[in-house]
Amino acid sequence: MDLVEFCERLSRKCGYPIACFGHAGDGNIHVNLMAKDYQQGQGRLSQVQKALDELFRQVLAWGGVITGEHGIGLAKERWWPQATSQVNRDVHAILKTALDPEGILNPGKFVGTKI
Repeated sequence: MDLVEFCERLSRKCGYPIACFGHAGDGNIHVNLMAKDYQQGQGRLSQVQKALDELFRQVLAWGGVITGEHGIGLAKERWWPQATSQVNRDVHAILKTALDPEGILNPGKFVGTKI
């Protein structure tokens, strides 16, 4: 419930609706900040990123993770170094290289290419 209440306060503060949904039974709650056309202007993108910074900082402070069953994803790449250790990032890169030595699976994605 702390997360939902935090998101309600953050929503009022940032001015964007925030939806919390997911797999509450196993503690996997997805949080989506609903900002239409947020990439249309640098000011709006900056506001969205500030709100997400605050959200992810709090989730990590609680000992949570910013990934779900789908992994980190490109949308959260910016927060990947804060969410996991260098050792974990290195292991991801090693596994990506071992499983995809030709770089044909999800080419251009961050795991194994930008870490």
